[in-house]
Amino acid sequence: MKATLICLVAGFFSASAYAATELTYWDFLGGGDGVRMKQIVEEFNKSQSDIHVTESTLTWGEPFYTKVHTGVVSGQTPDVMTYHLSHFAQGVQGKDLRPITNDELAQAGLKQSDFQDSIIQRSLEISKKYGQSDQLFGVPLDIHTIVLYYNKTALQKAGLLGSDGKPTGTDSLEAFAKMLGEAKSKTHLLPIAESTNSADPASCWRVWYTLFRQQNGDFIKDNQLSFADVENQGAKSLEAMANWTKEGYIPKNTTYASAVALFSAGRSVFMINGNWEVPTLVDLEKSKKLTFEYGIQAFPKLAGNSDTWADSHQLAIPNNQKNPPTPEKVAAALKFIAYVVKQQTWAGGGHIPAYLPLQQSDSYKQMVPNNEYSADAAKQVTLEPPLPIFGVASPSFSAISNFLLPAWNNQIPPDQAIKQFDAELEKYAKQQQ
Repeated sequence: MKATLICLVAGFFSASAYAATELTYWDFLGGGDGVRMKQIVEEFNKSQSDIHVTESTLTWGEPFYTKVHTGVVSGQTPDVMTYHLSHFAQGVQGKDLRPITNDELAQAGLKQSDFQDSIIQRSLEISKKYGQSDQLFGVPLDIHTIVLYYNKTALQKAGLLGSDGKPTGTDSLEAFAKMLGEAKSKTHLLPIAESTNSADPASCWRVWYTLFRQQNGDFIKDNQLSFADVENQGAKSLEAMANWTKEGYIPKNTTYASAVALFSAGRSVFMINGNWEVPTLVDLEKSKKLTFEYGIQAFPKLAGNSDTWADSHQLAIPNNQKNPPTPEKVAAALKFIAYVVKQQTWAGGGHIPAYLPLQQSDSYKQMVPNNEYSADAAKQVTLEPPLPIFGVASPSFSAISNFLLPAWNNQIPPDQAIKQFDAELEKYAKQQQ
């Protein structure tokens, strides 16, 4: 009996000593990329027995970041989470993110130079300004940006497909508008499927900010917030977008899901959307539900240069000071992070890997259809202004919904919309001073 008891106790302590470190992981990935992330988590859990990750997918945008901040205040946070680089200024200023030291990165087999420099430099810029630190507050996972999806079948029939297999008329705003008119008359399809509903200010912002930056517009002059370019290049950008709607090239008040459905059903010639919709088309093609041949290219150079809106998903550790993670938890979180950023599976969600050894690998360069747009898109990356009033779930979303979107839907004049947009952003900026 005594021997049996000793064996049971020994077995108990043995099992306890080798119990896996449990990590909770929050993300906001609900589409095709979310499916890929779940696959990565499952593969990580199967690949070793020291760490077990439990993933929870929460609502994208403001609900996610509100929950993170509430968790930090209450001391009830996940161990690791996804985070947008564009939200870093708000997150670092609000003390929601824990800095990651270079030594901690090194212990996980990573270093800053492993990642696309433009992403790292913006991250460090925000860290120094709002966190008084030269450390990262997140590890870059990807680059996501808008691209131009096109119906090759329809364009070819209309004589609007070049010898390179790409649409013609994409080298200026004027040429693009003319080509859209021809596409409309020759194909009898909607020229562009795009989300224009008030519930989705992000889609409007991505297009407007791209055209604004392609004209060398900027919100920052001499390290200060400035609206001078918004009144000029910004107004021209919104005018062009409003004209697309006026001419019937883009549908009014269309939801995000409806825009994707219009293109994937072959009812539009183009779709302007993020590269995260790649899995939608890949999966439809695999299941033989796609009725046309499609192509994807980096967003075209329409207004002077090729700058294109972009953001970066990062993997971060919350700044839980009430219940700080143990060094073992931090090490486990970084081991998981290092595993995730190296997986090409994530690129299956359409995103461009931020981890350079993967981005520059032959296997990724040959990945279809990513190889149609990724090399150019990575060079065109233009990040959002590194200020707390911008980015996902920022005050700017309200100003976009209230003014830029109505102008895009031809509800108010673009010049009036720009003035009101500036005034609202200036109000938010003063509130944060």
